[in-house]
Amino acid sequence: MMTESTQPEYDLIALGETLIDFISSEEVDSLAQADSYHRFVGGQPTNLTRNMALLGNHVALGACVGDDYFGQYIIEQLDQLNIDVRYIQKTAKAPTTIVSVTRARGGTPKFMIFRGADAYIQRTSPLMDAVARTRGVHTSAFALSREPARSTILQALKIARANQSWVSLDPNYHPAIWSDIPDFLSLLEEAYQYVDITKPSLDDCERIFSPGLDPIEYAHQFINWGAKIVILTMGDKGVLLTTAAGDVYNMFSNPISVSDVTGAGDSFWAGFLTSILEGKSPLEAAQMGQALAEVKIETVGPLTIPPDRNFLTERAQSIRYQVSQKTKQT
Repeated sequence: MMTESTQPEYDLIALGETLIDFISSEEVDSLAQADSYHRFVGGQPTNLTRNMALLGNHVALGACVGDDYFGQYIIEQLDQLNIDVRYIQKTAKAPTTIVSVTRARGGTPKFMIFRGADAYIQRTSPLMDAVARTRGVHTSAFALSREPARSTILQALKIARANQSWVSLDPNYHPAIWSDIPDFLSLLEEAYQYVDITKPSLDDCERIFSPGLDPIEYAHQFINWGAKIVILTMGDKGVLLTTAAGDVYNMFSNPISVSDVTGAGDSFWAGFLTSILEGKSPLEAAQMGQALAEVKIETVGPLTIPPDRNFLTERAQSIRYQVSQKTKQT
């Protein structure tokens, strides 16, 4: 266990899927209409580490790629961004995972997943030792959807909790990738006993809990599972921030020019977690997350250069919010 005198080596270690995104060159309603694609390194934890590194954090990625050209490409690209890639494993059991995605201005992009090496993350001593030397650990529902990655990540979350590191989880659940386990709710609930921060979208909530609930009801589902902070993103309807202490804020997005919504959620994550690492309140962190997400939405493809922090701070401070509820902590 880390002591007060122990200095964590990393600000964040993300565990989970790293893959190749082929995003359609043109805006289309379905993949059947896409004639050409641009290649990007993708995957929710991977996108988070890239954005966190751009914001100046010391980050590492625990993941698995195929022993192939795409796998080597991913490692080289992430290494150039000063992400510690020593914990990216290679496997000959499957090729690097590929996802085809529609470029979209609004709504949820359509996608097809060609699942491969991302699920083969092994529980190695170097990876678990690294987890014990970080301020925070992040993972995703996608990463938990298959073995052996599932068991590896659950063990890492236990280590993080034992070392008093915070844990964040993106509940990017989709039934198409959970083919081997019928009771996914129990598995997610098990993972959430270690989770401090989670950021579902309305789409995530409807897929996990079924449609028809109010946003605050969805947020309370995650709090009941164990999450301390829930950031529910609702597209152009803004953001609902809820805490286990009873705080509820409605945040409203700025009017912006939409170029590409793919990766906006991962940008929000990076802005939010960076602010938490800097000691900001959940509300201030959510404002920074929204500011970085808006910058991403105005950009085609992933963010590739460090954003101007002064500009981001000003943009974050301009984001309006309403205190919806405050209950006393019991």
